Amino acid sequence: MSERIDLVRVGQVHTLPERRRDERSLPVRRAGVQTGIVPTGLDGNPDPMVTAERTAVLDAVADRVDRCGADRVAVGIDGRSGSGKSTFADELARMLEGRGRTVVRSTTDLFHRPRAERMQLGPTSPDGYYLHSHQLDAITDELLGPFRAGAAEVLVGAFDEPSDRPRALRETLPARATLIFDGLFVHRPELRPFWDLTVMLHADRRCDQAWLRYLETDLPDAPVERATELDRRLERARWPRYRHGWQTYLRSIGPIAPTLSIDNDELAAPVLIDT
Repeated sequence: MSERIDLVRVGQVHTLPERRRDERSLPVRRAGVQTGIVPTGLDGNPDPMVTAERTAVLDAVADRVDRCGADRVAVGIDGRSGSGKSTFADELARMLEGRGRTVVRSTTDLFHRPRAERMQLGPTSPDGYYLHSHQLDAITDELLGPFRAGAAEVLVGAFDEPSDRPRALRETLPARATLIFDGLFVHRPELRPFWDLTVMLHADRRCDQAWLRYLETDLPDAPVERATELDRRLERARWPRYRHGWQTYLRSIGPIAPTLSIDNDELAAPVLIDT
């Protein structure tokens, strides 16, 4: 699992504490073929909801990808924790494969730094969340750069977060291929030059509702016990790290200009936002 805590996944709500997701025996498409195991990190909902509205938005994004004329097309999908990035990326990958494209999937969750490095500023540090979560050099030097240059093999994962150990995952690719990469902080300066197209998912209302359910459900009635339990839940959730860390990212990069912005609050009816 990613080091973050995801309170919301498409079609379901997860409660804290952070779950450790083992590898699952679910099919996932990599470079246009099926493999048997989903590495930790590529963990979108394997059975997402299908509606006419959702399919229409995915079609619109796929149309924009098709308009990219390069042999190699790199797509970055951004959004705060719980916004639905992994599931949306998986859905888009399947749609593009249905159009005949060779698609490879990756995510920041497969490029975590070791836990000691991620937590070097403390477990609740917003700056640590943004600055120390991911192996940016590996993402740029071994995945994005080689992919854009037409390399026949790229590194799609470097680290297994649950075991806190390195784990190299490589993919071989044909000359024409599309990379669908999702994760936190995709528009940061180190990554921004590599994208042909970016998508920003917005789901603040849905994500904040999930946070409030976690914080407010079944609290004791007595004021002292109630306050104590709230403190415990906030500490357990590392509230400043994840909530304030996302704001740190947004402030650090200034106004974001993604290719496409999508309101993903209503999972059955996402909406393309005019930018």
